[in-house]
Amino acid sequence: MARRLVLKPTAHFGGFTARGAQRWVPSLGMWGAGAGVAVALLMSATPLFKNDVLVKVPALGWYWEDNTPASDKP
Repeated sequence: MARRLVLKPTAHFGGFTARGAQRWVPSLGMWGAGAGVAVALLMSATPLFKNDVLVKVPALGWYWEDNTPASDKP
């Protein structure tokens, strides 16, 4: 008795299956976190980015707060 080949369809989105996405998620997460840290580091000297983003980070915002008295600012 010959075996019959049974093809089961798999769910996919744009050619990516859940199994394929599962392999890529950790790598993409690490690259995304690294890119976010790099942007924060490179933009930390920009006052607009510092005041709008970095000061509002819950645990580390104190580091970027400006405690310089108004009389010492140019």
